[in-house]
This record gives sequence, C-alpha cells and structure tokens, in this order.
Amino acid sequence: MSLDAIAALVGHKTLAMTMIYARIADKTVADQGHEMHKLRTEMHRRMLGNGYCARPVEMDCHFESICESCSFFVTTIEFRPTLQRQRDDAARKGQIGRQKIFDSILDRLETDAS
Repeated sequence: MSLDAIAALVGHKTLAMTMIYARIADKTVADQGHEMHKLRTEMHRRMLGNGYCARPVEMDCHFESICESCSFFVTTIEFRPTLQRQRDDAARKGQIGRQKIFDSILDRLETDAS
C-alpha cells in the first residue's frame, strides 16, 4: 500500500505526519529513496490552487471541478486568501451553493486554527 493511501486511511492531513509515523514504525520506509522521490513527484502533481487532493492513487478520480466538495480535499490556513477570493467571487455571481462550500471550508480553517 502506498504511503498516500495509508495517510488517507488513517486520516492524516499531511504526508509529513504519515512519514513521522513511518519512521517510528520502520526506519527502512524513510530510506527508500526512489520510491520516496516517486511519491513526492506524484504528490506535487496532485496539488491544487487552494489545497491538495489526498485521494489514494488506487482510487482514480473522474471529476475535474468538484475538488472543494470532495472528502479527499485538504487545505491549510496558507490557502485562506485564495479560498476567500473564491468565496467572494461566488457571492458576487449569486452562486449560493458554491458560496456555501467555501464558507464551510473557511469556517473549518478558522476552527482548526483556534
């Protein structure tokens, strides 16, 4: 099983957290240079403008524009300005459903930060 899939399975918000536990559990996981490079490259490709997709590779995604409402969408406080602009854009356009999605994400960020 890939570390990405393990992270999603155990609910880690970052791959760094999974790596901490991987190093504790088995030093050889951290020493697999080629595999780790492959994983970092794969993770980079899955970065989004306002977070990243934590969907395990084994679970292919056929959608292109529902990331923010997907359960695999992960974001952090550093993306708050982008998320706020997206929320404001939805409000200006009268897109209530889209606005609610971003309101929810922003509320979660505020709750997590406090």
